[in-house]
Amino acid sequence: MPATRADVARLAGVSPALVSYVLNNGPRKVSPEARARIERAIETLGYRPNAVAQALRGLNTRLIGLLTPAPTNAYFAELAECIERRVFDSGNLLLIGMTNEDPSRELRYVNAFVDRRVDGLLVISSRVQPMIARAAEGVPAVAVDRASAAPGFSSVCINSVHGAQMCVEHLQGHGLRRIACVAGPRDLLSSEDRIRGWRRQQDRLGLPASEDLVANAPFTEEGGYAALRELIDLGPFADALRAGQPLGLFVSSDVQAIGVLRACSELGIRVPEDIAITSFDGTRLGASLVPPLTSFRQPLETIAAMAVEELQRRVASADLEPRDLTVEGNLRIGRSCGCA
Repeated sequence: MPATRADVARLAGVSPALVSYVLNNGPRKVSPEARARIERAIETLGYRPNAVAQALRGLNTRLIGLLTPAPTNAYFAELAECIERRVFDSGNLLLIGMTNEDPSRELRYVNAFVDRRVDGLLVISSRVQPMIARAAEGVPAVAVDRASAAPGFSSVCINSVHGAQMCVEHLQGHGLRRIACVAGPRDLLSSEDRIRGWRRQQDRLGLPASEDLVANAPFTEEGGYAALRELIDLGPFADALRAGQPLGLFVSSDVQAIGVLRACSELGIRVPEDIAITSFDGTRLGASLVPPLTSFRQPLETIAAMAVEELQRRVASADLEPRDLTVEGNLRIGRSCGCA
């Protein structure tokens, strides 16, 4: 099997982007030491650049790479759809890697995209790993939906703290005082921000916001199902439910809320009469549930447009500094909260 650019990069101990710079004589400088290692690796492996890649030397390929979790989460599926439309309308084509948020899959896709000389990368990932940033070195990149601490990456994300506060404030407006939180995985920034918003809004009115009112779970339907069962088995939320007190529940994603509703149905818990629910994402699927979710709507078209425009800005001028851009959303009213 012929050697690839990724093989050269591994043998030389550099990123595929640096191999491209040596082969194409730019656009970035490569240190003499790294250049020597790359040239030795090319000679050892007998690597020959693809003729098409040689023909494209110095030209944009009009290809954009997108890393996205599996489309089983309606939010990511709808966001990827909006991104594809924006990329296509801008005269480019999109290469999509379904990663399941597996770091090893993410890395393989990044290497494959770099080998295909994509003009830039859009990355939807819980955590933009340093190894991804190293593999994409020199390629303009934007983290979408999640803030990124990776050097060289711009980011476009929602104000999760504010969105969570709006959800909890709406439940408080229905007269609810004991409001629990189904959160995402621990140590994930978006998850922590939504917990922070829930707690901040409860604290504003001096209402309970203790740790035993929080259930952490994956951003999946199964995660939401398990989190609801956890809350109603033990602690103050369970005690209040048994006492017949009206309760509120803020769920950190629509896909988790699907699992919550399924658990409530199985256990004979009425929504919104026994537990009033708000969630986060505002997907089309959430609006079609029974009852329809009241959810903080992330403006997907705006997020996609800003991410693609930021990437094009970086592609057009490689020396521009990365930026962190924040998007605001709004509350979409359904019936899961108790509204008519």
